Amino acid sequence: MTLYAGHSVAQLPMYDWPEFTQATDCLWTSIRDNFSKAGIDAPASLDRMSPPAETWQSPNLLISQTCGLPLVADLSGKVKVLGSFAYQGIEPAGSYHSVIITQENNNESSIRLEGKRAVINGDDSYSGCLALKCFVADNGSGESPFASVLVSGGHRDSLCAVASGSADIAAIDCVSWHLAKQCEPAIKSLKVIAHTESRPGLPLITYRNASAQEISVMRDALAKAVDDVDEESRAMLGIRGFVPRDEEDYAPIAEDLARRGWLSLRR
Repeated sequence: MTLYAGHSVAQLPMYDWPEFTQATDCLWTSIRDNFSKAGIDAPASLDRMSPPAETWQSPNLLISQTCGLPLVADLSGKVKVLGSFAYQGIEPAGSYHSVIITQENNNESSIRLEGKRAVINGDDSYSGCLALKCFVADNGSGESPFASVLVSGGHRDSLCAVASGSADIAAIDCVSWHLAKQCEPAIKSLKVIAHTESRPGLPLITYRNASAQEISVMRDALAKAVDDVDEESRAMLGIRGFVPRDEEDYAPIAEDLARRGWLSLRR
């Protein structure tokens, strides 16, 4: 029996930086081959052309990766969650956090947010925006501490904005930080001054009507696929495992949205 018949769209868009295209393709090849062994008809290559936000709800979706914030805010009940990758050095397995960064030459002895210029990748991002809102609230910095907030469009653009002096502070997803340390020269001008709390890692999702059998088979294949990826690609991407998850596991992000989603970062 062929599972997921007719579901021909596969994406891994969230960390697909140009410098890591080959490693991501190696990851997908391993996933595709393990899907095939499990009776899942998967496409030969990843779809890098279709907008992820449209693909997430496509009836042809086989697998994609989204952010925890869109999952709880827009996709709840519209997709099925498979799980999340586990990344090297991040505990507990399958979780992630954001690093709060500033310029390397910032010699302030304590974290000061008031009057700073912040940059976010987008207001639909957990790690780049909502995590920063939670950090602001938890550190007693008032409701709107920043003098201005720039929207960069991506984590890499955000860290470059801080490095160039266009902004003073940003929250960067720790996986993006791992990638940047390998290829982005701007990182030499930056330092980490704090970490946000851990949250479930970016969810891998499939279409909403996937059966329990299909999800179980797919989860087993994903775990085997990560083990089969060559070591060089695993090290570049930082992926060390796969953790099965359900939508309910992302309740902490939904709670953060309910508690802090209203908070404005701007004065």
